[in-house]
Formats: sequence, C-alpha cells, structure tokens
Amino acid sequence: MLIIGERINSTRPAIQGAIKARNASIILKEAASQLAAGAHYIDINCAVTSGDEILDIDWVVSVIQSEIRDVNLCIDSPGYLAIERALKVYKGRGSIMINSITADEARIKNMLPLALKYSTKLIALTMDERKMPETASERFQIAERILERLRKEGFPAENLYFDPLIRPVSTEPAQAREVFKSIPMIKALGVKTVCGLSNISYGLPDRRLVNSTFLAMAVHAGLDAVILDPLDKEAMSILRASRALLNMDEYCANYIKAFREGRLR
Repeated sequence: MLIIGERINSTRPAIQGAIKARNASIILKEAASQLAAGAHYIDINCAVTSGDEILDIDWVVSVIQSEIRDVNLCIDSPGYLAIERALKVYKGRGSIMINSITADEARIKNMLPLALKYSTKLIALTMDERKMPETASERFQIAERILERLRKEGFPAENLYFDPLIRPVSTEPAQAREVFKSIPMIKALGVKTVCGLSNISYGLPDRRLVNSTFLAMAVHAGLDAVILDPLDKEAMSILRASRALLNMDEYCANYIKAFREGRLR
C-alpha cells in the first residue's frame, strides 16, 4: 500500500502561514514527521496561499529537497505551470507523482507531456468535462477512456493511478458502495487505484471513524494507494491491521513491528 502524506497543503492555515512567511522549519518538520510515520510520498499543494503558486511551490520543493535528498514527492495542483516548475526544480533522488489529470482533453494536453518528459507517476481522476460519475460503471468507462488516450502517447500503465472520486455518503448514501465496486473493475485494466478519505465523511460527526472504516473496506476492495494524514494513528493502525487480515503482511510482521514500536493506537 502506497501512502501519500497529505499534510503539506496550503488549505491548512499553519501550512499557508509557513509558506507566506517562508518558514522552512515548519515545512521540513511536516515532511520529516510524515516520512517517519510511514509515508512513501509527500504531497505538496500550494494552490491556496493568496500568493504566486509557482514561486510558492518552487520554494517548498527546494526546502524539502535541501534536507531530504531521496524524498518522493506528489505534486498536487490544478495548474500545469506550477507542476512544471516543481518538476524543473526537483533535483532529488526520489520519485515524482503528478496529481492530477481528468478525461478533459485540455488538461491531458497540458499534463501528459510533463509526465512523459520527467518519467513521473500520474494520478487520473475518473471525471470528464460533463459531470462527476454516479456509478461504478461510469467510473470504469471514464478510466478506460483515459487509459486508451494515454497509451496512444506511450504513457506506461504501471505508472497510472486512478482515483474513483469519493463523494459524501451524508448526501449520497450509495457512493461508498459504488467506489468499492469500481476499484476491482478499474484495476482489471492493468492500472492501480488511489483515493483520499476526507470527502466520504463530509457532514457527519466523528469523521475520523468514518474515514478509517472506509479505508479498511477500500483496502479489501483492492485499493493500491491512499492520500491521508500519516500522523493519524487510528487510520494508520487500521490500515496495518487490514493488511494483516488480508494476507498482505506476511506473518503479520509489519503489524507486530508497529506494535513493538508503539505505532498502534
């Protein structure tokens, strides 16, 4: 299971303030703590700072790689120019993931050449220019269309992660089930799946409980990667327990190791 740490996101007031103030220590602490907690990639989102996103993402990438040379980064932005700057700036020894494209042709034309040029992994949202998908079948059809488009340009399917787009069950009760159904359908295309957790619980009390339960069920459905807060001990504990129960952790070795190190809740 690939874990993408979500904490360096400018929607968080502390991160937004650190970026504006160019406070490198806060950014480095967030990156290091997420890696120590088990993150494989660090997501960077500088889209909400009321400043220049291109300069902001340049600074954040530079700060992180100055201390952590082998860090894997997930560059998260709606703007391809910000993603392009981050890719140009990154000189580390790790891997890069772009978050994200959709079935929209204009977005593919902007993002795909960058993914090919820099040999990155790529997250694709199962949505097009018309609407958000309602059913597992609609998600699969959009994924199939995106995959065919990317294959024509030579993008390797093994570097592609599809996000089936979680929607709140508080207002759309069938959506969690549709996501679970869509995961094995999409994986049958020879690609991987990824999702964030926060949308599923929007509008509900005790959101962490809903998020963690959803995560366990998504792992059972075949989810390959998750965007979450790796400092959330409950979510990480449930993820480790789920993998042990599904025979994804040989002899429960990682679960036992986490227990001995005090990483379980």
